[in-house]
Amino acid sequence: MGKRSSLILQAMHVNKDFVLKTLFVVLILAVALPTNAITRNNRDSLLKLPLFKYEKLLDLELKTDMISLLNDIGEERDYHKCLFKSIGADWALPKEIEVKVKTRGNFRRRKQNCNFPPLRFKFPLDLLKGTEFVGQDRLKYVSHCQSSMDGYEQNTIKEYLVYKMYNLIDKHSYRVRLTRIRFVDTIYGDSLQRIGFFLEDKKDVAIRNGKTILQYKNIQQYNILRSNMVMLSLFQMMVGNSDWDVSRLHNIDLLSVDENSIPVAVPFDFDWCSIVDHSYYTPDPRIDMDGKYKRMYKGYRWSDEEFKTAFSKFKNLKESFLELISENRYLNEESKQSMMNYILTFYELLDSPRDIKVEIEKKAQIIPKMK
Repeated sequence: MGKRSSLILQAMHVNKDFVLKTLFVVLILAVALPTNAITRNNRDSLLKLPLFKYEKLLDLELKTDMISLLNDIGEERDYHKCLFKSIGADWALPKEIEVKVKTRGNFRRRKQNCNFPPLRFKFPLDLLKGTEFVGQDRLKYVSHCQSSMDGYEQNTIKEYLVYKMYNLIDKHSYRVRLTRIRFVDTIYGDSLQRIGFFLEDKKDVAIRNGKTILQYKNIQQYNILRSNMVMLSLFQMMVGNSDWDVSRLHNIDLLSVDENSIPVAVPFDFDWCSIVDHSYYTPDPRIDMDGKYKRMYKGYRWSDEEFKTAFSKFKNLKESFLELISENRYLNEESKQSMMNYILTFYELLDSPRDIKVEIEKKAQIIPKMK
């Protein structure tokens, strides 16, 4: 049996059928991964880039034909030329530069859901030297969704904080940068200023962790590095997110070093979390919204020792999670309180052995066993 198969068997409790599935995954990964190694210099360079290294809110201005940009939401969308700069004394973009921007997303790109969809920026690398955007090529931007309705900007800040909380769970995670952009329409002169955030490019997430991106589906949770998957599945429960699936690569990216390593999973798109509480959020019908915890566990029945270790890690992170929320100056008090209360109910669950058994262990998916 090869080195990779040995590593996987050491990491998981498996059976005959499971081994066959795992070997199939191994063959997929061996074909999927490039042969060029990611160097330490690649990783170190990314960690030094300023955009996701600092926490200060960016104040920026984007000028373009906003109606044309926001209405370009079909399947064949174009990049639109925009003028982009910092507002005030911020050195992020001291000079106005031309960038290209297009709408993106699936659910939030539809007019019936959001009148201001998420965006994708394409930057001119040669003009970014000496700015906070140096080294950035293409970035996703998470917007406020609705311009004319109260609360959506707060929901976006909540989603940003979910990413920041997961940064404390695992280095295999998307970094984010909170940003306030004044959008100026060059045709009519109208303007709108809202808070959103930039999301680290997924290639950069992979490179700074010394890994590459896998695009293959049908890889199961029990094929993933166990310590990564246990914490991820519990985190999704903590924030009330059931809108993810490893096997379908739904709001999940998979990363791996090479054919001798087990993949890790990286979650993204947290707008359907109960803790974010968008008006369009619809709970999974399997969730008991009249119950005590109002959340669902979608992970597997990991070993008692793995659960025990994970619960301990979560308890150690409790104050850090609450501090992230309470110290964010752009989140209003009502939003802070609702987020913290939701987090605290998860810790009530962790403090109750009976509820752990009822809400997690008994409802967990079972890892395939020997027939």
